[in-house]
Amino acid sequence: MPAEQRDAFTAEMQAAGVDWRLVVFGGALHAFHHPPVDQTVLPGVGHHRQHAQRAWRDIVDLLAECLPVTQ
Repeated sequence: MPAEQRDAFTAEMQAAGVDWRLVVFGGALHAFHHPPVDQTVLPGVGHHRQHAQRAWRDIVDLLAECLPVTQ
């Protein structure tokens, strides 16, 4: 996403008063979460193990925050 689009998005979220976050993984390519299942590699697509682990932790934390378990 170009920086201009990201800046427009963040401005819109701020203006709307939305509780939001944006995480940018430096150097991550599209589909960085999934290891390749074959040898076909497309431009701009690539697995990044460390970013995938960080993204998973972020999702688990977000779900825990938004969907708390009640006992």
